[in-house]
Amino acid sequence: MLSNKIIRVLLFFSLLLGIISCSDKKEKIPVLDFENKTQVLDIIKKHYNKETQIAFGGLFDETGKQFIVSGLEINNSDEWGIKFVFLEKSGNEFVSKYETDILDGSFKESFVDKIKFSSIDYDLVYYNSQDYFMGSGGGEVISYIVDFENKQVYYAHLVVESTESATSLFISENTINKELINFFTLTFKKDYPGLKIVKDDIVVE
Repeated sequence: MLSNKIIRVLLFFSLLLGIISCSDKKEKIPVLDFENKTQVLDIIKKHYNKETQIAFGGLFDETGKQFIVSGLEINNSDEWGIKFVFLEKSGNEFVSKYETDILDGSFKESFVDKIKFSSIDYDLVYYNSQDYFMGSGGGEVISYIVDFENKQVYYAHLVVESTESATSLFISENTINKELINFFTLTFKKDYPGLKIVKDDIVVE
């Protein structure tokens, strides 16, 4: 009788340990196709953050290695905006190497992708809010170029106060690369040829 009880207890603890060890095992991250945005997004949602809204691979620093950039949209009582996270696959997990501050903007109706400039040896990330913040009486377009190698966010802000007034474009002071300045300017001039470059950013109420 006693030996049967001991066997049952041992079997119970063996089963319990088996359940715990299985629950501790993380599902392995599959082989990544860094050019497949759908696959990358699915994997990042499953293995890093289920709230991720955009994700894609690229050569985002001078090492020549493939990394992933993911994007989150934050909307709660304390914070609102978007954030970009620079991720590296390390073993069976993704590790954040750098995260931007929370930036003004939304991923709804926006354009986001990696971008290459001839004066820079690695990929950057380009964001444009497009018409999401525009209305019939004017509005704004927010744009960023994110440099993960130098941990810099270059910012351009187009403001249209009305259909009859001049359109203003502000470019952040840290944007000193002429190729980036020309890119921001020419991109907005396609739709707003009469825009004026302003030194101070305009806060849209």
